Amino acid sequence: MEKDIIVTVITALITSVVGPIAVHYSKEIVERSKNKERDPLSESLKLNHTITEKLDELLDKFEGDRIWMLQFHNGGHFYPTGKSMQKFSMVYELLKPSTPSCQSNFQNIPSSLFSKSINSLYNGEILHFDTSKDDYNDNIGFTTIISNSGIVSSYVIPVFSIKNEFVAIVGIDYVSSSKTLGKEEMSALNIGLSTIGGVLNDYLKT
Repeated sequence: MEKDIIVTVITALITSVVGPIAVHYSKEIVERSKNKERDPLSESLKLNHTITEKLDELLDKFEGDRIWMLQFHNGGHFYPTGKSMQKFSMVYELLKPSTPSCQSNFQNIPSSLFSKSINSLYNGEILHFDTSKDDYNDNIGFTTIISNSGIVSSYVIPVFSIKNEFVAIVGIDYVSSSKTLGKEEMSALNIGLSTIGGVLNDYLKT
């Protein structure tokens, strides 16, 4: 009888002590696993690799000289309201040999400087301009970009997430000569960019 009581007491003590410890360590293991899965550096490297590969593929497919991607971000606050100041930066740029880089010229740019063109892109328009044409007219505010980047012709395309959120802008520049893409090419280009939109959507969700 006494032996049974002692066994019962010991079992209760073990359960009351070991149980919480086991639960604690189980939670810690799960949390570590989650943190490992959500490692910001690892996620960022994976994102950069995926997007760079896709942009490189598009640059080759459409025989461009330069391909770039802009993303929006909060670049500060207005005084005295404290409201966010929307800016954009060129976060990706891939170049063919001998094509000059323009990425450093497009960092932390207030969106208001290109409000007309950004509004058009926000509404789903694809912007195309060709400086070699006699009827070329800069009616979308790209004079600065053209003069700084040596562009002959360019396509500027909005990128949307699965939820139809405006998440980025991609441009394909032709520096050495003019280029006009047909309907089938534009369709293929949009399909390629939808992949980037999906990748950004997944990344922003996490």
